[in-house]
Amino acid sequence: MARERDGVQRETFSTRLNPELLKKLKYLAVGEGKKLNELIEEAVVLLLDDYKRRKGRLFD
Repeated sequence: MARERDGVQRETFSTRLNPELLKKLKYLAVGEGKKLNELIEEAVVLLLDDYKRRKGRLFD
């Protein structure tokens, strides 16, 4: 089910992560005062921007 926040639709999806990476990410979220989901979305945006910059591919 798609949900909306900040005027942007968001969809639920599931994935598996290395437990140590997840633990570090949770600590970072607490330290930054952000939700885990916000950090994951931020990381995905940075990754896509990096691929676009380095490889000139993907989309806007």
